[in-house]
Amino acid sequence: MAEDATYLNHNPFDAPKPKSSGALGIALIIAILAHAIVGYIIYKKKFELKMKSYSDDVTDVQMIKPVAKPPPPPPPPPPNTPPPPPPKLQPRPPVNVPSDIPTIPPLPVPPVEKRIEEPKPPAPAPEVKRPSVISQPDWARRPSGEDIARYYPDRAQRMSVEGRATISCTVSAKGTLEGCSVVSEDPTDQEFGSAALRMSKLFKMKPKSLDGAPVDGGTVRIPLRFTLPKD
Repeated sequence: MAEDATYLNHNPFDAPKPKSSGALGIALIIAILAHAIVGYIIYKKKFELKMKSYSDDVTDVQMIKPVAKPPPPPPPPPPNTPPPPPPKLQPRPPVNVPSDIPTIPPLPVPPVEKRIEEPKPPAPAPEVKRPSVISQPDWARRPSGEDIARYYPDRAQRMSVEGRATISCTVSAKGTLEGCSVVSEDPTDQEFGSAALRMSKLFKMKPKSLDGAPVDGGTVRIPLRFTLPKD
C-alpha cells in the first residue's frame, strides 16, 4: 500500500522510474541466444562441404590405320627423247628334219575350161501408171437447167452477169465425182467457180465411158455455162 501511494504521488516531470533488473536480464539472454542461432546457421550454409559423385564412363576407342597412298606416277620423259627399243625376240631353235622322208610328186590337175558368161538382159523399166483422162463421159445423171438456176451466184444474178467455169474431178468406182477443183472461170470476181464446185455432187457417170476406159480413178473436166433467161 505504501508503494502504491508512492507511485500515485510520483511527479511525471521527474526522472523515469527505474524498471526491475530481472526482466532486463531475461531479454538480454534471449537476444544473445537468437544471435547465436542465426550465426550458426550462416556458418553452416557457408562452410558446409558439398559432396558430388562422379562415375567412371569407359569409352571404346578403335584405332584406324591410315590408308597407304598410291605411289606417284613415274616422271614423264624429257622432250625429244626417242622411244625405247622393242624387246628382242629370241630366235627359235632349228627343227631337225630327217633326211629319209620320201618326196611325193604333185598330183596332175586337169585343165579348167574357160566359161563365157552370157550378158544378162537389161531389166525392164517400171511401168508408170498414168491417170486416164475420160474424154467422152457417159453421164447417168447431170444437173438440169433448174439446178443451174438454183446454184446461180446471187451477186451475178442481181447484176445480170453471165459467166462460165470449168472444174476437174476424179471419178470414183460408183461414178460420183470427188476431189474437184476449179480450172478456170470467167469472170473471176462473180463466184462462178464456187457455184460449179457445189454443183459437182449432181453429176454421176456410168461404170464405163464411151471410149472403153474404166471409170474408177479417171479424171474428167466439166465445162459449165451460166446464162440468164431471155426476156
